[in-house]
Amino acid sequence: MGAGASAAAQSFDFAAKSPEEIAAEAAKSPLGHDLTKAAEHEAYMKVANKLYKLDMEKLKAIQKIVSEVQVDSFKYPVPFHIALNNAISKKTFELLPAIHCTCVFALYKEFNRILPKGDEKKPEVCDPNGEDFIRMKHKQMSWLFENKADSSWTLLGVDDGCDGLDKKSGEQLKPSADLMEDIVKAEGYTNVNVHRLKQCILDGTCEKAGLDVAKLKSEKWKDDDKLVASSQKAGAILLGLYLANEEVSKFPDKKHIIVYTDSDLSTDLALSGLNFDTIINGKVEASVCQRFGEPFAVNCGKLLTEEEGGGIAAGMPLASRIHLTLRHKLRSNLLPPLIKIIDTNCGHKALTPETAVGTVSMVKDYKGSFDIDWLMCVGIVAKKNGKEPIGTTPIPWVNSVGESNFWAAPGGGAEESEEEKKKKACESWFKIFGTMTDMHGWHAEELDKIGLLTDECKGYVEWVKGMDLNGYVKLTDGILKKLGDKEVNMPAEEIMGLSLEEMKAFTAAEKKD
Repeated sequence: MGAGASAAAQSFDFAAKSPEEIAAEAAKSPLGHDLTKAAEHEAYMKVANKLYKLDMEKLKAIQKIVSEVQVDSFKYPVPFHIALNNAISKKTFELLPAIHCTCVFALYKEFNRILPKGDEKKPEVCDPNGEDFIRMKHKQMSWLFENKADSSWTLLGVDDGCDGLDKKSGEQLKPSADLMEDIVKAEGYTNVNVHRLKQCILDGTCEKAGLDVAKLKSEKWKDDDKLVASSQKAGAILLGLYLANEEVSKFPDKKHIIVYTDSDLSTDLALSGLNFDTIINGKVEASVCQRFGEPFAVNCGKLLTEEEGGGIAAGMPLASRIHLTLRHKLRSNLLPPLIKIIDTNCGHKALTPETAVGTVSMVKDYKGSFDIDWLMCVGIVAKKNGKEPIGTTPIPWVNSVGESNFWAAPGGGAEESEEEKKKKACESWFKIFGTMTDMHGWHAEELDKIGLLTDECKGYVEWVKGMDLNGYVKLTDGILKKLGDKEVNMPAEEIMGLSLEEMKAFTAAEKKD
């Protein structure tokens, strides 16, 4: 259902075909999707408009075929997954009460993806990795809300410290906030706002919001530049949540929901109707999107070669499914408020402003593990207020290739043994557990107050604290041996069902040739 298949998709009579026939037709299209190509977005939105005209029962039947089971979802094109879920999102949203949505995102060194795509790199004009994400986000939200006259939305971007220095070339560039303001002015947007973290630190807004100003000033601080080196997204998002909460009074007759998303186009904002439904009908304070781990979640992270058609396809290596399951298993016991969340790092979440503003002063991790710490705070704040904290929302999610550290080439070379390669791979998964035990310590007192600090939880904390990398390698080796050649979805039931004693036995076992 990409640009190359759009003509066939647009002529296909969805109304006259069965769910099975529609799925079969979709499977004939190229599997990949390139977030930088506006034509592909336009093509799948034409398909979304056709699907939107179908009744919900038929849409759900198609969804069941193409994505109820993780490994089945890998067979279908990414654009069709997005188009189908966008249609379901829009129809779902239109049955909900009046909503005002503030969509918050950070602008950390977004010099390239904020620009339109161009074959050559032309600073401040176009870029080969350009996604034109401000205009595209505006289009996505406009489409979602176009039939909902009682509802409204705003986009809120926060530049959390761009110094205007390109991270690849070293060139001095116009900061992200300035680029966003240029786009807003050029397009005449009236519901898009830009803020700067540095300015809000200096004028006292961050202190009023409850951010840790001393921490924000702790690295390379100067009053006369635009850099906030100690924040990589965290400061921007926390400030954005506070500023979004300030919009509540402007829309007194509407349910206010804040969407916190990534700056790139990995999540189509038209999916936000699914989040609104989780919060309103699910009666929870936060909707956390998941790319994997439950029916209808679609992780699109398989990089296709040019021979395969290029772009990103749905997929996840078996080893990743096992490591992610193990991470979820341990995290659920180390950080119990997150027990329902398999995918803490998915860059799309929604929540009520009451809970959002309560988290701003609680977060301690302003760097790489911000999302996990913040979600812990969401769970604690909601529980203390007598609310149900978190529900999950499955979505299709697409890796943004060009600017993502996820795609950086691993170190090492051909001279490494298989054992060394395996240990290096395990190390990247293992290192998060030290951070998790630290987070547990930060919030242990509050966890005890709300009844989540159980003896089993304490047992996991002590075990993981004492585990080293070799122990983690033994643990994964034992699990792989137990699974054999079995194909597993994520989360793997075989891992989730292990007891603490069984896992201790794996880490204690002597390795055998």
